Amino acid sequence: MKKKTMIISAMAVLLMAVNAAAFDTNQIQIHGFISQGWLKSNENNYLGNSENGSFQFNELGINFSSELSDGLRIGLQFFSRDLGIIGNNEVVIDWAYADYRWRNWLGFRAGILRQAHGLYNETRDADMLRTNILLPQSVYAESGRDYVGRDFIGQLQGIAVYGEIFTSSVGNFSYMLTAGEKNISNDSTAAKWTEAGGTSSVDDYDTGIFYNAGLQWQTPLEGLRFGLTGSRSTDILVNMTSKDGSKLVSDISEYYSYVISAEYRLKNFTVAAEYMKHKKDSELIGMPAPPHVVFPVGYYISAAYRFTDRFELGAYYSEFYYNEDDRHGENFKQIKRPDYLAWQNDFTLSLRFDINEYWNIKLEGHAVDGATQLLRQENPDGFEKSWYLFAVKTTFSF
Repeated sequence: MKKKTMIISAMAVLLMAVNAAAFDTNQIQIHGFISQGWLKSNENNYLGNSENGSFQFNELGINFSSELSDGLRIGLQFFSRDLGIIGNNEVVIDWAYADYRWRNWLGFRAGILRQAHGLYNETRDADMLRTNILLPQSVYAESGRDYVGRDFIGQLQGIAVYGEIFTSSVGNFSYMLTAGEKNISNDSTAAKWTEAGGTSSVDDYDTGIFYNAGLQWQTPLEGLRFGLTGSRSTDILVNMTSKDGSKLVSDISEYYSYVISAEYRLKNFTVAAEYMKHKKDSELIGMPAPPHVVFPVGYYISAAYRFTDRFELGAYYSEFYYNEDDRHGENFKQIKRPDYLAWQNDFTLSLRFDINEYWNIKLEGHAVDGATQLLRQENPDGFEKSWYLFAVKTTFSF
């Protein structure tokens, strides 16, 4: 029901834009992209059946926007992707908003909004804006466990206030404050991680109210910026059905996430670093098991250099730990499981070739140690500690 309501609301936004611009089609801006990739790993299936080579790696998006009057703008984006067992090419509303900018320092936005998470979450669909095929999975996980994955940190349905403050001495500041709800489906990666133990299946989510904030500081040194983003919720309920048919409820009584970011751009060179930390405190209602508290953490450092108008080289090193208090996997060893399920460290090298301004091709190699972000459903025979992943992707945009 929620998904149908979101689609109807988004279509209403689009019809408003078309109606408002009916006598001048130049008022409607249309952009989009389509990409196709291939993943191949020597061990472990990651984001699909990658051990055998997987073409289930594609994205498609088209967006519409229109400026109805001075300061008032509306828009939406339809989005579809396939990434192994994620997405399956289902068309969803990626974002849909009405935006009124009263002053530079104060604006209002309502609808399906992108969540502030690090420097790049709000633009992660725009493949043409980055060197890498996969953003560092320590902070921008496609299939992240314990509610750090893309479908959980992607968007909020609610309202926001935002603005920019310009100064002549200490640089410029931008901020955004958002409150809303999440529409998490029972086939999301968050659900798949909940079901990974094989003892229950997810029926639905009730996320309550989510609060999200972002602050960026563009320093007086040209090209240098810092960011701080965070999200918090105090009541997430996961309704489940166990294998014997009984009903279960997982109560996540406390959830928060924050990311500290830095980026420096000097001509054709870019270097960035980010640190992320989450907390999830959950318990099964009515069950004797004690509360389960984890503190997932991740961080990376990246660099990229554009040698020519058509060729760019990038690299990053990223680390992710399922629980900051168990970086060496002692808790996993106690339950007779491999210690390397506690971490996933990744060194990545990326090559980007721009055929023209609308078309690029990327090649990427990952050397990975650890397996904490690998889904059990994709690896029923177990995991290997050290493995490699190769990715190819081509994107057309307009």
